[in-house]
Amino acid sequence: MLWASSIDYTADVPFSEEMFTRLGDTYRRIRNTLRILLGNLYDFESGNHENKKGLTLIDRWILERLDEVIRNCRAAYENFEFHKVYHTLNQFCAVDLSSLYIDITKDRMYCDAPDSPRRRATQTVMHEIFDALCRLLAPVLAFTAEEAWRYSVPPGRDSVHLQEFPEPRGRGHEATAQVDELLRLRGVIGQGIERARQDKLIGNTLEARVVLNSDSDVTEKVSQEELEEFFIVSDLTIHQAKEASASVTKTQYQKCARCWRHRPTVGTSKAHPDLCDRCEKVVSL
Repeated sequence: MLWASSIDYTADVPFSEEMFTRLGDTYRRIRNTLRILLGNLYDFESGNHENKKGLTLIDRWILERLDEVIRNCRAAYENFEFHKVYHTLNQFCAVDLSSLYIDITKDRMYCDAPDSPRRRATQTVMHEIFDALCRLLAPVLAFTAEEAWRYSVPPGRDSVHLQEFPEPRGRGHEATAQVDELLRLRGVIGQGIERARQDKLIGNTLEARVVLNSDSDVTEKVSQEELEEFFIVSDLTIHQAKEASASVTKTQYQKCARCWRHRPTVGTSKAHPDLCDRCEKVVSL
């Protein structure tokens, strides 16, 4: 089914071993995305799925992207353009989710307190994404969509194949425009980090002390905590400038044994000298 959906049947239909190898990679990517979402929802209570008070910029962005994916897939299904469904969902899983959203939010999902507002809000977003993905994948990955659906719903609930397609919520594009700006700055920081790695100043991004000269007002609208999470760095200083640039050195802060972030509070606690203040609060609950 996945192969059939990936083909534009209005043109010549290609068929080769290389194509099936690529399709296998795509299938595993989609399946692993569903598994990661399910893993992050293990303690999620479906009754709280409307609680979105802790939504951050990256959460609002992925919901706007989900709206776009839903619109594109519904239109493609209506026009029998199944290859567009395939490419849309593959792009969403590989880039928007795996490379960005899941990577950026994994710190809060693994290291925040279980009931922290932003962790619960992110679970709410992941629940909505998982639900929509299962429904949209059902016609082209019938067994995988049903298998994933059965892990997430109460016993006795109807099959995913008896559900309707999700509807877009009309969320707009405000967060998308802001994230586009931050992704551009993330590229600038990435170049600085790569140079620092080549110069053997740091081993990974969490060891970096980044001074970012930002030419975007988005960095003034987003909190320091969110920016450090988005850029996946521990030590970030931002100055407004006319041209974007970044300088990278090794941070002087110690590494937290739990979240692996280098924080000024590591070593200040007598009870847990190897933890940062956030992680100490979590393990003390």
